[in-house]
Amino acid sequence: MWHAFDEQETYLAELTDHITARLRHTVQDQGYAGFAVSGGKSPIPLFQRLSQADIPWEKIHITLVDERFVSPTDPDSNEYLVRQHLLANRASKAQFTGLVSHPADIAKCVQQANSQNHDITLALLGMGDDGHTASLFPGAPQLAQALDTSRPERYVQINPPAAPYERISMTLAAILKAQHLVLAIAGQHKHDIYQQASRQATPTLPVSYLIAQTGAPLDVYWHA
Repeated sequence: MWHAFDEQETYLAELTDHITARLRHTVQDQGYAGFAVSGGKSPIPLFQRLSQADIPWEKIHITLVDERFVSPTDPDSNEYLVRQHLLANRASKAQFTGLVSHPADIAKCVQQANSQNHDITLALLGMGDDGHTASLFPGAPQLAQALDTSRPERYVQINPPAAPYERISMTLAAILKAQHLVLAIAGQHKHDIYQQASRQATPTLPVSYLIAQTGAPLDVYWHA
């Protein structure tokens, strides 16, 4: 479902309410909820709002959709961003599992990440100007593996051809196992990329596979 807003304030309020309701409802039904989040600077205002939301955070397990292979104390780390902006206020009670457990060995990090087996209630995703989502970058040598929905791994190593740092990313199969998906984007350029990606699934725009699938409910939140 497409949700369009003229201004960021309304977008943030509606998106916060949507995520809050999903997590709260799942806790009521199942006793816990899993929340997978993306990094970058775009989600910071959303994280700050969510951190103050009235959710039973002690029953929420937060993890990352993807991560740069840097120390968790590095400002470029998604874990660092999440700890600074989401795991605060009321949300400080949530459980959190990062992806860089062995800062000198990305293979061990991926192995450790793949030991996670909790269900994901909602995955919050973004989209880059090149049509990537999570760290599923077009042209990455591991992209075909990451898009193969028959593979069992939750996470894979990704070497982006035109972005800094090696990455650890959820596979498409793992993303599609989430009960709900939210894609949060902004600006006319990303609106246009989304429209282009909606035409057909293609590895040149990996987000297109998210749009084309029919298994996991997808809500797209966009503001001008």
